[in-house]
Amino acid sequence: MKTCFITIVSANYLAYVRVLADSLAKHNPGELRVLIVDRATPEVRAAVEQSGLTCIYAQDLGLDDFERLAYKYDILELNTALKPSFLKRIFAQGFEQAIYLDPDIQIHAPLLPVFDALEKSEIVLTPHALKPVLDGFRPSELDFLRAGAFNLGFIALRKGADSLALLDWWESRCLAHGFNDPHLGTFVDQKWLDLASSYFNSVGILRDAGCNVAYWNLHERRLEQVGNQILVNGVPLRFFHFSGVKANDPRQLSKYQNRHQLMAGTVLQSLVAGYCNALLAAGHEQSIKLRYTFATLDDGTAITPTMRRALLSSPVDEPHPFSAASPLQKQLKAAGIGGGNSATGAGSPIVDQTSRQVVMANHAVRLLGRVLGVERVLQLARYGALLTRGPHLASVLLKHPLDLTHRLRR
Repeated sequence: MKTCFITIVSANYLAYVRVLADSLAKHNPGELRVLIVDRATPEVRAAVEQSGLTCIYAQDLGLDDFERLAYKYDILELNTALKPSFLKRIFAQGFEQAIYLDPDIQIHAPLLPVFDALEKSEIVLTPHALKPVLDGFRPSELDFLRAGAFNLGFIALRKGADSLALLDWWESRCLAHGFNDPHLGTFVDQKWLDLASSYFNSVGILRDAGCNVAYWNLHERRLEQVGNQILVNGVPLRFFHFSGVKANDPRQLSKYQNRHQLMAGTVLQSLVAGYCNALLAAGHEQSIKLRYTFATLDDGTAITPTMRRALLSSPVDEPHPFSAASPLQKQLKAAGIGGGNSATGAGSPIVDQTSRQVVMANHAVRLLGRVLGVERVLQLARYGALLTRGPHLASVLLKHPLDLTHRLRR
């Protein structure tokens, strides 16, 4: 069947795609297409052209209100929200199979189990783990419950009634509710697919131990070097997902876990070191400096998470949210929401109890408990948890009723 591999990145991750492309070409010759989630500025365009990759830009997907979509979502949310839309485009261009791979994946052997699974099912997913893990370290089953049973750094689809129906449903959810919002019950595009096997018939679970190996399943997968081949539980390593690996720090497996340490001389340490070297050789130090072009207003003001979520609460129907002179931005500024400090991501889910910020926060909670009483502090914390949903805080600041209906809207 005519197959297309795809991935999605902002320009600062182009080195990752070059490593992915090189490994694909070595083990699975075929077409790779890349969606660039950035404006086609001269700087971005030059980097894309220099990469030699086959790319299209996100704004060229033809989605309605793309500017509003790019504004309401942060970089992680936007990159993941566009996945089903890009997959739909690939099928519309005549491909019969589409295999999505995250840019921080490296292929180590032909993806034969993936193609075998596609012969049986139109939709193929890989679970985060195949065996239980709840040992006091992270990630664990509690994290899988929050983030989703399946890792959407990989999905394979064969064109058919079920896969096309899934893409229509998944796209509508991602474009409307593709938030990294645990209080809402969402984790970008990923957690939605927990429902896939309930809604669609042709869903297959790929249980090959050599596929989508990563920090979240190393508790159950034994790596060994046999000649020139790496085996995982006795089968070939097909692809490794280097989520959270830093190119300039090959001593650390991932910032998102605390179960595994890289030990000198092990296969895992060699894999991570080799991947980091490949990223540096692919120009990581240059590409990582590229600014995310949807991170600021047109006057250079950084867009904070609250400014993004305020779009959902504002009564202003703003077609140009990135304009600093727009009615929306004037309204946000008047409500104390505009004027953005440098926006930051959610960071690592591993809380450092010894950090100065956590120690100070705990001290403040103890003080409030003595002044207000524990039950009132608990009530206040519950309301604060409600306000941690960006749209809810923005609604309060904009004097707009909280929207708890979770309607589908783009």
